[in-house]
Amino acid sequence: MAIGTSRVPIGLIAGNGSLPLLFVQKVAVEAARPVVVAAHLGETDRRIQDLVDDVLWVTLGRFKKIIHFFKDRKVQDLVLAGGISKSAIWRVRPDTMALRLVWRLSHLHDDNLLREIADELAKHGFRVRSVTDYLPQLLAPAGVLSQRAPDAEIWEDIRIGWRAAKVLGGLDIGQGVVVKKKVVVAVEAMEGTDAMILRVGDLVRGSRMSWAGRGEVVLVKTSKPGQDLRLDLPTVGPSTVANMQASGISVLAIEAGKTILLDPEKTLRLVNRQGQILVVCADADMQNPGGEGVAGDGRLLR
Repeated sequence: MAIGTSRVPIGLIAGNGSLPLLFVQKVAVEAARPVVVAAHLGETDRRIQDLVDDVLWVTLGRFKKIIHFFKDRKVQDLVLAGGISKSAIWRVRPDTMALRLVWRLSHLHDDNLLREIADELAKHGFRVRSVTDYLPQLLAPAGVLSQRAPDAEIWEDIRIGWRAAKVLGGLDIGQGVVVKKKVVVAVEAMEGTDAMILRVGDLVRGSRMSWAGRGEVVLVKTSKPGQDLRLDLPTVGPSTVANMQASGISVLAIEAGKTILLDPEKTLRLVNRQGQILVVCADADMQNPGGEGVAGDGRLLR
């Protein structure tokens, strides 16, 4: 999608993690595009305020304040980047606009809430864009990106994890699954991927399960069926790989064209230094039980 180079500022609603900071570094600093940010107290990295034209710090649920901030600055295009700690939902103090939005929902699952937010923003005249409209290079290309490649046993575990992750995503619960020896060890829920990775360390290292011990451990992270590609794309990067290493997870499988790969050069260096595997799979190929699950060549990133 072509994005213009107007001096009209881009609006960013920033959550936690490194993606909002990366967005403003690439767009505001390197590309010299004006960016204004609505940042969340206790979630967004405070360094962001030194990189953008203007920033509004808000607590979660101050929807009306955010909309007025962007309208006052003539924003037309909006990007949502970064997560919000799901435990924060119990601390939220919504304004009247946010309350009306929540009352329209049948449940507070991620996709339902994010789509409602995007629809509400559109009603106020904003165009909601994806981070990857501005930074398409963040989308992971299909292929085996690491120096090591999966063997037949690992591919079988990847397929098991892939099917489980798609079911999990279809229920709007999470995007990640850990598999070892054809057994689903853990699924991502409210805590998020990194916390799930860290809590399964004891399990996959064998201190609690007699079948554990030797063998590869696989993390699969996919988009949800019917994923709105503007919102909540699966994201992995160096911190994911470091947490995998700490928990004894040696294989990461993600979805081509629908997963953000942060700092790919650093991520690949860590993966290869630690002897891990990183493979980016096309969903259509993963539905083929006889295929290896990749269509493409990831050597560009080796």
